[in-house]
Amino acid sequence: MRASLVLPVAIASVLRGSNDNVVVDTTAAQQFTFLRSSANATGGPPDCGDKYDKLPDFTKEYGATLTNTVCTHPGYKTSCKVFDETLQCWFRKMVTGHCDDLPSLFKKRNKKLVEDCNNPDTDHLDIWMTHFTEAEKSYWRQNFKAQADNSKLFDTMNKLIPKQLLCSTLHIVDDHCVKYDTVRTKEAR
Repeated sequence: MRASLVLPVAIASVLRGSNDNVVVDTTAAQQFTFLRSSANATGGPPDCGDKYDKLPDFTKEYGATLTNTVCTHPGYKTSCKVFDETLQCWFRKMVTGHCDDLPSLFKKRNKKLVEDCNNPDTDHLDIWMTHFTEAEKSYWRQNFKAQADNSKLFDTMNKLIPKQLLCSTLHIVDDHCVKYDTVRTKEAR
């Protein structure tokens, strides 16, 4: 089934640097390919850290659980799938750098973090202000923000799924920069 997709001005300006609407008559799969290729065209490739074959075996399994864990709102499931590769890239970058040895706050914040990440009325600024420590904010600015400044793909992901990106980041840190094979959302029994 073919559909006409009009990308809003904000997305078009991110992708093309213009204020024009972009009209694309295409299938959903082609739309995702267009979005991904357009976003990567004007920025350099992101630094994804080590490839999975150089990371511990279970990290690939953990990375595969990120999107399903943080993309629970129906309005964002498709967007998250579009940016799954980019989210995996950010994940690998974090794990390669051992999350700058940030401490896990799983016991302190996990219950409220999971609740807020799954609540459609909570936005990314709420996650940032409520859950990020000053050290984590500094880490974000030095690592992700630097990536977003050099990669349109990272910048676009940050603009389209910011809450999911922030939630992913905190889950990774709280899982000791990945000592588990899946994202922990509750205490082990």
